Amino acid sequence: LLMAARLSKEKRPELAIDAVRVLAARGQQVRLVSAGTGNIADVVHARAKDLPVTFLGFVTDRDYFAQLLASADVVVAPGPIETFGLAALEALASGTPAVVNAASALPEVVGDAGVAAAGTAESFADAIQAILGKEPGKRRADARARAETMPWSATVDLMLDLHTSQLAAVSP
Repeated sequence: LLMAARLSKEKRPELAIDAVRVLAARGQQVRLVSAGTGNIADVVHARAKDLPVTFLGFVTDRDYFAQLLASADVVVAPGPIETFGLAALEALASGTPAVVNAASALPEVVGDAGVAAAGTAESFADAIQAILGKEPGKRRADARARAETMPWSATVDLMLDLHTSQLAAVSP
Protein backbone atom coordinates (compact mmCIF):
# COMPACT_ATOMS: atom_id res chain seq x y z
CA LEU A 1 0.00 0.00 0.00
CA LEU A 2 1.20 3.51 -0.71
CA MET A 3 0.06 6.74 0.88
CA ALA A 4 1.48 9.79 -0.89
CA ALA A 5 0.29 12.61 1.31
CA ARG A 6 1.37 15.36 3.61
CA LEU A 7 1.29 14.18 7.22
CA SER A 8 -1.10 16.85 8.44
CA LYS A 9 -4.42 16.79 10.25
CA GLU A 10 -6.56 17.61 7.20
CA LYS A 11 -5.05 14.73 5.19
CA ARG A 12 -6.17 12.19 7.86
CA PRO A 13 -3.11 9.88 7.57
CA GLU A 14 -4.24 8.06 10.72
CA LEU A 15 -7.01 6.43 8.66
CA ALA A 16 -4.39 4.64 6.55
CA ILE A 17 -2.36 3.66 9.64
CA ASP A 18 -5.45 2.40 11.46
CA ALA A 19 -6.61 0.51 8.35
CA VAL A 20 -3.28 -1.34 8.40
CA ARG A 21 -3.94 -2.20 12.05
CA VAL A 22 -7.40 -3.57 11.12
CA LEU A 23 -5.99 -5.55 8.19
CA ALA A 24 -3.22 -7.01 10.36
CA ALA A 25 -5.83 -8.06 12.96
CA ARG A 26 -7.72 -9.80 10.13
CA GLY A 27 -4.57 -11.72 9.22
CA GLN A 28 -4.02 -9.79 5.98
CA GLN A 29 -0.34 -9.34 5.17
CA VAL A 30 0.13 -5.76 4.00
CA ARG A 31 2.80 -3.09 4.22
CA LEU A 32 2.05 0.61 4.02
CA VAL A 33 4.70 2.91 2.56
CA SER A 34 4.18 6.58 3.38
CA ALA A 35 5.73 9.21 1.11
CA GLY A 36 5.41 12.63 2.69
CA THR A 37 6.04 14.54 5.84
CA GLY A 38 4.24 17.21 7.79
CA ASN A 39 3.46 18.85 11.09
CA ILE A 40 1.97 15.71 12.70
CA ALA A 41 4.68 13.31 11.49
CA ASP A 42 5.74 12.45 15.05
CA VAL A 43 2.16 11.59 16.04
CA VAL A 44 1.65 9.47 12.93
CA HIS A 45 4.97 7.66 13.42
CA ALA A 46 4.03 6.86 17.02
CA ARG A 47 0.61 5.61 15.93
CA ALA A 48 2.28 3.22 13.47
CA LYS A 49 4.61 1.73 16.09
CA ASP A 50 4.76 -2.07 15.75
CA LEU A 51 2.87 -2.00 12.44
CA PRO A 52 4.24 -2.84 8.98
CA VAL A 53 4.59 0.82 7.97
CA THR A 54 7.61 2.44 6.34
CA PHE A 55 8.01 6.23 6.35
CA LEU A 56 10.09 7.62 3.49
CA GLY A 57 9.61 11.29 4.23
CA PHE A 58 9.29 13.72 1.35
CA VAL A 59 10.35 12.02 -1.89
CA THR A 60 12.15 14.43 -4.21
CA ASP A 61 13.25 11.99 -6.91
CA ARG A 62 10.53 11.89 -9.59
CA ASP A 63 11.67 8.58 -11.04
CA TYR A 64 11.67 6.95 -7.61
CA PHE A 65 8.21 8.36 -6.87
CA ALA A 66 6.94 7.03 -10.21
CA GLN A 67 8.35 3.62 -9.28
CA LEU A 68 6.53 3.76 -5.96
CA LEU A 69 3.23 4.56 -7.68
CA ALA A 70 3.65 1.84 -10.28
CA SER A 71 4.79 -0.86 -7.86
CA ALA A 72 2.10 -0.40 -5.22
CA ASP A 73 -0.93 -2.67 -5.22
CA VAL A 74 -3.16 0.10 -3.89
CA VAL A 75 -2.74 3.81 -3.28
CA VAL A 76 -4.56 5.08 -0.20
CA ALA A 77 -5.81 8.69 -0.18
CA PRO A 78 -7.51 9.16 3.20
CA GLY A 79 -8.03 12.94 3.08
CA PRO A 80 -11.69 14.03 3.12
CA ILE A 81 -11.14 17.48 1.61
CA GLU A 82 -9.29 16.65 -1.61
CA THR A 83 -10.64 18.76 -4.45
CA PHE A 84 -8.97 17.09 -7.43
CA GLY A 85 -6.43 14.57 -6.24
CA LEU A 86 -3.52 14.65 -8.62
CA ALA A 87 -1.79 11.88 -6.64
CA ALA A 88 -4.79 9.59 -7.13
CA LEU A 89 -4.87 10.33 -10.87
CA GLU A 90 -1.11 9.74 -11.11
CA ALA A 91 -1.62 6.40 -9.36
CA LEU A 92 -4.29 5.40 -11.86
CA ALA A 93 -2.05 6.45 -14.75
CA SER A 94 0.61 4.17 -13.25
CA GLY A 95 -1.85 1.29 -13.26
CA THR A 96 -2.48 1.38 -9.53
CA PRO A 97 -6.03 1.52 -8.16
CA ALA A 98 -6.86 3.85 -5.28
CA VAL A 99 -8.89 3.75 -2.10
CA VAL A 100 -10.13 7.27 -1.46
CA ASN A 101 -12.20 9.06 1.14
CA ALA A 102 -15.86 9.12 0.10
CA ALA A 103 -16.22 12.65 1.52
CA SER A 104 -13.69 14.05 -0.97
CA ALA A 105 -13.96 14.78 -4.69
CA LEU A 106 -11.79 11.74 -5.44
CA PRO A 107 -14.58 9.18 -5.96
CA GLU A 108 -15.35 11.11 -9.15
CA VAL A 109 -11.71 10.82 -10.21
CA VAL A 110 -11.18 7.11 -9.49
CA GLY A 111 -14.58 5.86 -10.64
CA ASP A 112 -14.64 2.06 -11.02
CA ALA A 113 -10.83 1.93 -10.81
CA GLY A 114 -10.95 2.46 -7.08
CA VAL A 115 -13.14 2.32 -4.04
CA ALA A 116 -14.57 5.21 -2.04
CA ALA A 117 -14.43 4.46 1.68
CA ALA A 118 -16.27 6.14 4.52
CA GLY A 119 -13.99 7.92 6.97
CA THR A 120 -13.31 4.96 9.25
CA ALA A 121 -10.39 2.56 9.48
CA GLU A 122 -12.72 -0.40 9.03
CA SER A 123 -14.18 1.06 5.85
CA PHE A 124 -10.71 1.74 4.46
CA ALA A 125 -9.62 -1.79 5.37
CA ASP A 126 -12.71 -3.24 3.65
CA ALA A 127 -12.02 -1.16 0.53
CA ILE A 128 -8.36 -2.20 0.44
CA GLN A 129 -9.36 -5.85 0.76
CA ALA A 130 -11.93 -5.44 -2.03
CA ILE A 131 -9.28 -4.12 -4.41
CA LEU A 132 -6.71 -6.72 -3.38
CA GLY A 133 -9.34 -9.39 -4.04
CA LYS A 134 -9.44 -8.47 -7.74
CA GLU A 135 -7.17 -10.11 -10.28
CA PRO A 136 -4.01 -7.93 -10.43
CA GLY A 137 -3.87 -7.60 -14.21
CA LYS A 138 -7.51 -6.51 -14.40
CA ARG A 139 -7.26 -4.01 -11.57
CA ARG A 140 -4.15 -2.45 -13.17
CA ALA A 141 -5.76 -2.31 -16.62
CA ASP A 142 -8.92 -0.74 -15.16
CA ALA A 143 -6.85 1.89 -13.33
CA ARG A 144 -4.92 2.84 -16.45
CA ALA A 145 -8.09 2.94 -18.57
CA ARG A 146 -9.76 5.26 -16.07
CA ALA A 147 -6.77 7.64 -16.10
CA GLU A 148 -6.88 7.77 -19.89
CA THR A 149 -10.38 9.27 -19.70
CA MET A 150 -8.94 12.36 -17.98
CA PRO A 151 -6.17 13.87 -20.10
CA TRP A 152 -5.07 17.43 -19.32
CA SER A 153 -6.49 18.54 -22.66
CA ALA A 154 -9.99 17.57 -21.50
CA THR A 155 -9.49 19.51 -18.26
CA VAL A 156 -8.34 22.60 -20.14
CA ASP A 157 -11.25 22.35 -22.61
CA LEU A 158 -13.73 22.01 -19.75
CA MET A 159 -12.27 25.02 -17.91
CA LEU A 160 -12.34 27.14 -21.09
CA ASP A 161 -15.96 26.13 -21.76
CA LEU A 162 -16.89 26.98 -18.18
CA HIS A 163 -15.25 30.41 -18.34
CA THR A 164 -16.77 31.15 -21.76
CA SER A 165 -20.27 30.26 -20.58
CA GLN A 166 -19.89 32.38 -17.45
CA LEU A 167 -18.63 35.36 -19.43
CA ALA A 168 -21.51 34.99 -21.90
CA ALA A 169 -23.98 35.01 -19.01
CA VAL A 170 -22.74 38.40 -17.72
CA SER A 171 -22.00 40.13 -21.04
CA PRO A 172 -24.57 42.69 -22.25
